[in-house]
Amino acid sequence: MLVRKASVNNFKDVLKLVKNTGCDEYACGLLAKKGLFHHIVIEKIDNCAASILKQEAISCGADAAVNKNVSRFKKGFSNAAVFATSKQLENLISKLSLQPFGLKEVSSQLKDLFSEKKVFRYKKSKIDLSKPSVMGIINLDPDSFSGDGISDIDSAVRQAVLFEESGAAIIDLGAESSRPGSKPIDAKTEIKRLIPVLKKIKKKVKIPVSADTYKFETSKAAIDEGVDIINDIFALRNGKDKLAKLIADSKAGLILMHMKGIPSNMQKSPSYKNCVSEVFEFLKERREYALSFGINPEFISVDPGAGFGKTVGHNLEIVKNMNVFSSLGCVTAGVSRKKFVRDVAGEDAGSFVTANILAAYCGADIIRVHDVAGTVKALEFVNALNDNHE
Repeated sequence: MLVRKASVNNFKDVLKLVKNTGCDEYACGLLAKKGLFHHIVIEKIDNCAASILKQEAISCGADAAVNKNVSRFKKGFSNAAVFATSKQLENLISKLSLQPFGLKEVSSQLKDLFSEKKVFRYKKSKIDLSKPSVMGIINLDPDSFSGDGISDIDSAVRQAVLFEESGAAIIDLGAESSRPGSKPIDAKTEIKRLIPVLKKIKKKVKIPVSADTYKFETSKAAIDEGVDIINDIFALRNGKDKLAKLIADSKAGLILMHMKGIPSNMQKSPSYKNCVSEVFEFLKERREYALSFGINPEFISVDPGAGFGKTVGHNLEIVKNMNVFSSLGCVTAGVSRKKFVRDVAGEDAGSFVTANILAAYCGADIIRVHDVAGTVKALEFVNALNDNHE
């Protein structure tokens, strides 16, 4: 007889574990739901609701950690943490849907947390999210933080073709630097840099092209020239309603990014009470704003904004918790060549590729990278690990 630990990271791992026992096929799925454990945070919950939540969780065989004031019957709001298997969670969601004090809404949000995302859409096409995809970055601003700004049109086009040949799923064109301390440029200058390159690249590559811009004028010019995705570091806070309507009408894909402050001041002592929660709340609100203009949820991706108004510690926390943002849909991560990576692991290419891969392994669906070929190759190993469920 041999007793050992089992390595379980997801439902497929649990299912494999159950199947290896020779269990009856009908029972495999049911038992797997009992073997996958979830940890859920509920913030700003009414203490009365937290008390009911605790009781209902226990009645399902699960449990919940609640504030000490809940047991003291004190009014107010607090945080709670739920610990449950997939099966227990199903039962808990059903029970909470019948309860007062906002627990019906909690039930609905819990259900949304585990809805399975499948695609990121743009125009009439889509990107399969069953495996992480690579977005190749082409900077057209000489002030690029990574030092790879390209001012020659033909060089940029060759880079795009090379990225496609190397396995990139998206080309991301940026004509304005957003490095810490950078100053904004006007839309006219941005358009002058972006559009000639975009025109030529659209004729040379088959994969979608994204414009890294937050300005309405630049976005409109790019969409008129066939750009597929708008990658907005201001998450529609700059272009506002006008830009949201433009994206909705054009059916372009949209990436909403979190940034604390603006590029010129974002790295001046950024602070958070709870970085992951605050970033999640911001992205949830910006996503709801986008949805209010009729933008389909499958056309929206969220980017927690590594390197944008965050310390090294904040950035590491964001990377580690990439999967937290998955309930908001497709998750995009941009950690490539960021200063926090250099601070932690140095400036060699291996450090940058490793950071990209860890972002994907921790839950990012699309990773924005400079080192396309190396990242694509490394992802093959990650995908092989995730596919090993036979």
